[in-house]
Amino acid sequence: MSSRTVSEELHISRNTVKLAYDQLFAEGIIASVQRKGYYVESLDVDAFPHNTCLCSVVCNCADGCTCSGGCVCEVCARKKSSETQKQDIVYDFRCDKPLLFWFPCNQWQRLINKCFHEYREDFACPKAVFGETGLRTEIQRFIHSYRDVDCTVEQIVLTMDTQFCLDIVCQLLKPMDKEPNVAVEEPGLDQSRITFQNNGLRICPMELDQHGAVISALTKMDVIAAYLTPSHQFPTGVVMPLPRRNEVAEWAMRKDAYIIEDDYNCYFQYGVRPLPSLQSLCADRTFYINSFSNILFPCINVSYMVVPEKLLARLHNLFDNHGPFVSFLTQKPLELFMKEGLWESHLRKVRKNQNAKCETLVNALKNRFGDSISISGSSAGLHLLVHPNWTVTEDALINCAHQAGVGVSPISGYWIKPERKQDGTVLLNYAGIALKDIPAAVNLLYEAWREM
Repeated sequence: MSSRTVSEELHISRNTVKLAYDQLFAEGIIASVQRKGYYVESLDVDAFPHNTCLCSVVCNCADGCTCSGGCVCEVCARKKSSETQKQDIVYDFRCDKPLLFWFPCNQWQRLINKCFHEYREDFACPKAVFGETGLRTEIQRFIHSYRDVDCTVEQIVLTMDTQFCLDIVCQLLKPMDKEPNVAVEEPGLDQSRITFQNNGLRICPMELDQHGAVISALTKMDVIAAYLTPSHQFPTGVVMPLPRRNEVAEWAMRKDAYIIEDDYNCYFQYGVRPLPSLQSLCADRTFYINSFSNILFPCINVSYMVVPEKLLARLHNLFDNHGPFVSFLTQKPLELFMKEGLWESHLRKVRKNQNAKCETLVNALKNRFGDSISISGSSAGLHLLVHPNWTVTEDALINCAHQAGVGVSPISGYWIKPERKQDGTVLLNYAGIALKDIPAAVNLLYEAWREM
């Protein structure tokens, strides 16, 4: 059909039709025959990527299906299955993001508008690779007063997320005249472990006890660094006490090794004053990493890292020619947010709310289950572990909870050697569930697990 005819029938511009025809021709879907018009080409379905839905090109469905509900495309099937699963969940203890109504949306919008009015000329200027001086200064002040971190503004690097920080750490550690081995907690954060492996570092599982990393086991390892989450070990929930922190600092100095301190959950210590960071005990041998994302807006993706001063020259040699890791339009509102005291005010509000949810969840679990379960990791962080005091598998607990409409998480994926894990333990993250919903969610869990 000619472009003129299509234009008249659809009541749209002929230029729009010609652009559409040109695109179809460029993609090989139609062919142009001079003085005769356009013809649809024979499509080679196998040439399409397997992860692309072909519903709009060729129907693989049952007879009579118009791809509205009977599509058997593998990607679509997985998507529909995931959507169905989400719809089945009434109360979800799997989400680690704060609830939307806690986000300071109005304040953030005001600060962005302020940036457009007062800092418009800065949008076009080249920016510092490692972050704007104003924001880094605010971060330096905050972590010094809140976490006893001892550093200069120049040691702070802003990145998009924690894994980006770890990528930089790997680049700084690899050139050293040592075996590229790194000790990681067992069990521990799987994302961080994968980041180390992707950068060519070899993983050495680090045994834990009730106080965190076992120093006697760490001393026997030939590693260039140890990756630790001392404020709230994931997933066990252990908070490393001060004597053990001193042991870790002494190990790093004695072994000429580095500490990678992921302090992501330092804000949530319930009933006690947070302990000083590891960095405060061993500043010249510690990479200190933290993030704004899970407290402020997950989507802004702003994390930061304090690099040991002795490695700054290597950092500049590697990255001075890069563009900024975080956009100016993200950094400036965050700087103003901190300058106006809004960050600490928001942090207090979130801590109070999460503390209330933790207490409510623990009390509800104890009231309903009594001595039939054990609870651990509830003194800090945003999750706790539930271990039934009867023989049961992790999968059975998760499946029964799901059938009752409650989402809970496995912990088996956080072990390098799953055979060491404690079976029948599940993780309940209360960051993304409303306080008022917790008793009802626990009641459903009790009904689901009672017959087991």
